[in-house]
Amino acid sequence: MPDRTTPLAYDQEGSGPVIVFVHGLTFSRATWRPITARLADRFQCISVDLPGHGETPGPPQPLDAVAHSLHDTLTALRIDRPVVVGHSMAVAIVSMYAAKYATTGVVNVDQPLNVRPFAEMVQRMAPALHGDGFDLAFEPIRQSMGVDALPAPMRSQVAATQTIRQDLVPGYWAELLAETPAELQRRIDAVADAIAVPYLAIMGQTLSDVDREHLRRHVRGAQIEEWPGRGHMVHLAEPDRFAERLAAFVRDCADL
Repeated sequence: MPDRTTPLAYDQEGSGPVIVFVHGLTFSRATWRPITARLADRFQCISVDLPGHGETPGPPQPLDAVAHSLHDTLTALRIDRPVVVGHSMAVAIVSMYAAKYATTGVVNVDQPLNVRPFAEMVQRMAPALHGDGFDLAFEPIRQSMGVDALPAPMRSQVAATQTIRQDLVPGYWAELLAETPAELQRRIDAVADAIAVPYLAIMGQTLSDVDREHLRRHVRGAQIEEWPGRGHMVHLAEPDRFAERLAAFVRDCADL
């Protein structure tokens, strides 16, 4: 555990049960505004910027260190037992948070926990990620994020929040590049196994049988919803539906 943590820039709005939102790689907390705008009349919504993103300074950090920074930020705000929501890479962060700190529930936005195939792909890309071919190598991943598929004006609003930098991407993928895919998968599985609170996964596509079974095996009682054709930005492709589903999940968690 690091001796020092990075204070995370954040937005805080509304009142009621607390929902904490963590964005994915290359984006910022601004991507959550269409969702928090739909929820702040009923819930206290806190969205944070990861280190090196938005208004949080600093270099990329290991994901467990970011989870620790998130805890320190929430502790300073006197927030205890939030529902934590992560998109894409941030699912690992909120999962690590929930595995260690008091949490009411976890929401996974479009991130299969079977990460071994992705880790293998990233390792094959390593020379380009660190060299002159970064832009070309990252372009298929940028396209797979699904920003271009969002309806206007959401598409341009989200694109304006995205910052793709060569130091940022390999920095946050350092663990993907340093460990064998099998080692990384074992570590993520151990985190998932330790989650003991309600867990909702909303996927923007139909999962493979392997990915679905892997998630069910490692997160006890996981609720898995597949919204085919909505893509990686599933929460922004259908913000009304996503906000209401999240609100129902938070209410259900509070009733347990």
